[in-house]
Amino acid sequence: MLTKAFLCNYSFQRITAYRWLSKTHQPSLFEPKWASIFAEATTNAYLSSPSSDSNEKPFVMLFPPPNVTGTVHLGHALTASVHDCLLRWHTMQKKSYARCIPGYDHAGIATQVIVEKHLAPRTREDLGREKFLEECHRWSSNYRQTIETQLKRLCPLFDWSNAYFTMDPNLVENVRDSFLRLYEDGLIYRDRRIVNWCCKLQSVVSDIEVDSKEINGRTKFSIPGYSKEIELGVLYNIAYRVIDEGQNKEIIVSTTRPETILADTGIAVHPMDPRYSSFKNKFVQNPFDPQDRLPIIFDERVDQNFGTGAVKLTPGHDAFDYGLAIKHKLEIRTMLNDQGYAQLDSNHHFYHQLNNLHRYDAREKVLQLLEDQGLRRGEQEQPKMIVPVCSRTGDIIEPMVKEQWFLDTNEMSRQASAVVENNTLKLTPPSTRKVWKYWLDNTRPWCLSRQLWWGHSIPMYRCSINSNLSEYKWIGAKSLEEAKQKATLLFPNIPSDSIHIEQDQDVLDTWFSSGLLPMSVFNKKNSKEFPTALLETGYDIMFFWVARMVMLSLKLTNQLPFHEVLFHGLICDPNGKKMSKSLGNIIDPMDVINGISLQSLQARLEQSHLSRNEIERAKRIQATQYPSGIQPIGSDGLRLFLLSYDIFQQAIRFDPTHFDYVARYCNKVWNAYKYVTEFALADMDFRDENLSKINYEQIEKLVENRLVDRWMLNELNKTIGKINESLNNYTFHLAVVRLRDSFIKDFCDFYIEFSKIPIKQQLTSNNKSNVQILLYYLLKQYLILYHPFLPAMTEELWQDLTHGKQGYLIHQSYPSMKNIENINPIDSQVIQIIRIILKNATYFKQMLRLSRDCDIIVHFHDKDQVDLSTHIESYLSEIRTITRMNNIHVCNSSSSNNPLNLSKFSFRDHVTDNIELIFNLHDNKQTRDLVEKHEERLSKQVNKLHDDIDANDTAVKYYQENNDLENVEREQRRHEILVEDMKLTQRRHEKFVEIAQKRTIVEKKKKTA
Repeated sequence: MLTKAFLCNYSFQRITAYRWLSKTHQPSLFEPKWASIFAEATTNAYLSSPSSDSNEKPFVMLFPPPNVTGTVHLGHALTASVHDCLLRWHTMQKKSYARCIPGYDHAGIATQVIVEKHLAPRTREDLGREKFLEECHRWSSNYRQTIETQLKRLCPLFDWSNAYFTMDPNLVENVRDSFLRLYEDGLIYRDRRIVNWCCKLQSVVSDIEVDSKEINGRTKFSIPGYSKEIELGVLYNIAYRVIDEGQNKEIIVSTTRPETILADTGIAVHPMDPRYSSFKNKFVQNPFDPQDRLPIIFDERVDQNFGTGAVKLTPGHDAFDYGLAIKHKLEIRTMLNDQGYAQLDSNHHFYHQLNNLHRYDAREKVLQLLEDQGLRRGEQEQPKMIVPVCSRTGDIIEPMVKEQWFLDTNEMSRQASAVVENNTLKLTPPSTRKVWKYWLDNTRPWCLSRQLWWGHSIPMYRCSINSNLSEYKWIGAKSLEEAKQKATLLFPNIPSDSIHIEQDQDVLDTWFSSGLLPMSVFNKKNSKEFPTALLETGYDIMFFWVARMVMLSLKLTNQLPFHEVLFHGLICDPNGKKMSKSLGNIIDPMDVINGISLQSLQARLEQSHLSRNEIERAKRIQATQYPSGIQPIGSDGLRLFLLSYDIFQQAIRFDPTHFDYVARYCNKVWNAYKYVTEFALADMDFRDENLSKINYEQIEKLVENRLVDRWMLNELNKTIGKINESLNNYTFHLAVVRLRDSFIKDFCDFYIEFSKIPIKQQLTSNNKSNVQILLYYLLKQYLILYHPFLPAMTEELWQDLTHGKQGYLIHQSYPSMKNIENINPIDSQVIQIIRIILKNATYFKQMLRLSRDCDIIVHFHDKDQVDLSTHIESYLSEIRTITRMNNIHVCNSSSSNNPLNLSKFSFRDHVTDNIELIFNLHDNKQTRDLVEKHEERLSKQVNKLHDDIDANDTAVKYYQENNDLENVEREQRRHEILVEDMKLTQRRHEKFVEIAQKRTIVEKKKKTA
């Protein structure tokens, strides 16, 4: 009586204790709380303080800083998920402390463009430099707060107390000092070279800020600041008269840019092109200046198949031409100003007709003048053309020769290539080593100057005497005062008031300050954190950021900035297209976490800067992909979703239709926890201090007498090994799959079902309590294993499981695999056969709506499997209970006592090659209809598997041709799975076709009778 009262009282306490735990997984009820705790992890008790006595090198990472120009996107969410998963895993391994420092990039060009749009119709010149920079600081401050809020909602364990901004004073100082050191070493120099020039921005831009737009044939194109559409994709043929006494010859060149004839300095043909062999050592006239003799040069880099095979050389406005001009020592001229307008000498023959025309107006005028001179030789459509477009403004890039500050990277590139070659720096995946070598073997001087106001000022001062500004010298200095001191030494005989000193008004390329981040943030006196352990980022900035960090660090510190680099691919839409607002395929991570209606998604488009056509196209795509909006899955759900992808793929095809699966998966974990704690362990005080200390060895002794328990413990042990291996190799998707299969298939679908029998039937107390203790142990282990992937949910459930008596979950040690095999091959085979029987019996019960009394026979063909059949027979009671099928029997072909009693319409489903399930079906209309429907369903599955195998074969062939061994191996593994699925499905389909045919024959006989 007292025991019953205690259990009732305990059960009442349990019920009241669980009132705060929601019935289903609702992340909005607990994730914000944990996000707040995680955000303060380095200042509250959540993370232990780093031990100064530890000899282990800490696991430290630098989070790639988002630009302060907007909000967090899915690429940031993926990066944060990878960082935090590794942070938690390393923290729980307890070898040393782990931390990641976040930050923000000032994003020079992007920020200035956005702030100028925000100020319109006012311009930065209207405000003045000081006021404009105040606006930029205000903008960056607001968006830093937005980005921080969003990143914190993703629940990472970042060290926010040490977060950095690339315009912080200490970082500004480090950038300045590094520049001056490189300048003093002779690596930074002033030179005139070809650069990417954006006329709209009136600045140099880097290659990564240039989008390559493919044009197929004649195409109308719009650029900012120009009212007319321009026509691209046209190849113009123009005649140049050959200067040859007594002969009237011409050479016809093909060009897409006739306006730049005004700056031509030569004609080029291929030396093996027989059409032009007679023009060696000849010159032609510039059509716009008969006195201008242009040499005809022969170079093997000329494409004979482009147009007429002869091209004009304008090295001041084309990178290819610039390279030929340097090689052949041609003059370099320009004909455009910074705004993209024609700029000619006042004594030029066509000055009045062409000067100060917009470059595309100049094109039309030049073509007209050539027509007037009889020099046009027609035009043709160019099938394919790549147009460089500024990603920030949408203007077409103009290659221009400009005087800028450049960094000589030749030796630095060689060193950065060598550290990968000799494995001092590890790149993951290994396929990136080839790309790394290609980039670093083909580097050019790095243009450091940007004609902007927002950014790191260049610490160079131009010094001239009196008003003679054309004669000057450059001085590198930390300040104007230091520049003045150096100037007096440079000009010892000149009075100081006669020396004019002015700082360079340009700013540094943003990638230069970003390239110094590991040193700026971690390279402090006596720091164990430099070099850092790992850098994780997208492969698209391998050269622009990662390689430059390595180059600069090796040069300035003689150390690597990090020991390993992990590259992930770019997130694309399901069709493999890059995500963009204009396509309507971009997804805000916050919308996935919190959910959003389709109406709200489309209302946001109306507030964007997209054109009406782009808005309508985006709306159509959104309506197709999210007809019911996006249901909330929480930050844990988003993280699990992202880590389920193979991050090594270059294009990670993001499929939003999987959101629903992730939501159901998280709910499965939640419900499994609630079942175990609220029902399976309802009469057990699992918060007892002694129970919380139980270890693997003690559990192993408890389960030694029950095969299912031993098997479950063994499978968990193998899962632990695979998960640690996958995390160590950064194959997060394999860890997620293994953990999912272990928890859902092994634990929930199999072991929990088996555990219900001793728990419900109230068997001997020892057997029941042993099962309950194992359930408790397994639940704890799974919560710990899931923590790097589902941090908020696992912490929430852990606190409920322990009533907060065992601290935070992250303080637990991450499980490691035991080198113990507590189950033999026969026992393992028994469990696998039982699982297949359960799965297949349940499957056909649902598909064919079998009654509880349907006769099912487990048939063993091989007489050598008598022992195995005996083992299976001993579990028939459990199999019947779990499947809720009362008439499941075992029959062995060698046994005459148990003959097969088959109905006319039985069918066989193979468990293994020697074991089959035989279902004796009733002959009625409902069964016939269900059999036919299932036959159709299987037929479709067979066809789909054929298509999948064909696609897989194509993928394998493609990766083999490209020598991509990693993807070849991955696709080959997938091929094996598909083939096995095909065998099973085809076998089942054949059986159902056979049954359907039997029924058709019988029905025909009945009709004729």
